[in-house]
Amino acid sequence: MTTILKHLPAGQRIGIAFSGGLDTSAALLWMRQKGAVPYAYTANLGQPDEDDYEAIPRRAMEYGAENARLIDCRKQLVTEGIAAIQCGAFHNTTGGLTYFNTTPLGRAVTGTMLVAAMKEDGVNIWGDGSTYKGNDIERFYRYGLLTNAELQIYKPWLDTDFINELGGPP
Repeated sequence: MTTILKHLPAGQRIGIAFSGGLDTSAALLWMRQKGAVPYAYTANLGQPDEDDYEAIPRRAMEYGAENARLIDCRKQLVTEGIAAIQCGAFHNTTGGLTYFNTTPLGRAVTGTMLVAAMKEDGVNIWGDGSTYKGNDIERFYRYGLLTNAELQIYKPWLDTDFINELGGPP
């Protein structure tokens, strides 16, 4: 079985971590138009910049999701955050200031919980709006494998057909 899919697997269910932003909205719509069956999963981590979490899955349906679910990740994030603080994990100093870097922790919770929801829905291909830069692609995928060893990965922003049609860096 190929783990990394370089082109859209038309006719198959693909789970996409859907934030409702431009990247994931464009990816979801494009996947649907090209024959995939996208399922959208939104993680509620309790971030204060989102006014209405319930609206995000509705937006995914408007862009062509076969199904869209909001996954409440807040309790798990708190549990993992307390454990990280207790053991001093993610304790960083930069520019003379000390802080807790919680982004990797949020990615671990998001990756495991969204892939668990995908598995419940019979979805074994993971996609998200991660672009070619940064390490979210690796974080999401590796944490997802902890939950579903059969997981395959498809990233629209790494698919040359997607890039050639919509533009953006390869």
